[in-house]
Amino acid sequence: MKAGLILVGMLLTVLAVASEEPPPPALGQQVPVFELFDPGGEVHRLADCREPVIVLNFWAFWCETWKAQLPQLKELAQKQQELNFRLLVVSVDGQWSDNQRQTLREQRLPFAVLLDGQRTLGTALGVRRVPTVMVLGRDRKVTWLHEAYPGNPAVLKAIRGALSN
Repeated sequence: MKAGLILVGMLLTVLAVASEEPPPPALGQQVPVFELFDPGGEVHRLADCREPVIVLNFWAFWCETWKAQLPQLKELAQKQQELNFRLLVVSVDGQWSDNQRQTLREQRLPFAVLLDGQRTLGTALGVRRVPTVMVLGRDRKVTWLHEAYPGNPAVLKAIRGALSN
């Protein structure tokens, strides 16, 4: 009987901890000023982005979804100049291995991949899953977000919506 009560108590504790998942990112949330580095060590600042709309795509190398997402992001990036937005991929990996840096260099990506090694930006924005996509408007507030990559048509629609505001 005593062992059964202990087991029930443990189960309730596990359920309580599992239900304490942080809240998702919020629409209208102001994106904090950030400085993140690309694989070459170049710093990228939010303040340096002159485009009216920014797309932040959070990913991680430990989550295999980045491989499937990469062709879509390359295709999306081709619209940057036409629609006047900037795509920034933010990696929430703690650090990059030499192999990951090499992979990024070899890809010759038409967008920056930045390391949020301490997860400062991701935590401030409430990112709890990768990928997570956010569209930022002119005021650098989140105008649209999606946990998981919804496909380019949805992201392009969100970009156009942010541009029209």
